[in-house]
Amino acid sequence: MEYGDIAQVFSTYQKRFWGSDEILGRGINSFQLVRHDGRWWIAGIVWDEETGAGPIPEAYR
Repeated sequence: MEYGDIAQVFSTYQKRFWGSDEILGRGINSFQLVRHDGRWWIAGIVWDEETGAGPIPEAYR
């Protein structure tokens, strides 16, 4: 979602050990962005894992 020079971006993630197919955790990252001098800068990042927040919504899978 973008408005003027600010934006909100969600992304999902999975945690695994290198070379393993076992998923150790999943969650959503939330990035707050600010456009300045023609590029986007990260102003803040927060995240939460499925275990504490419930399952990842279908819209983000």
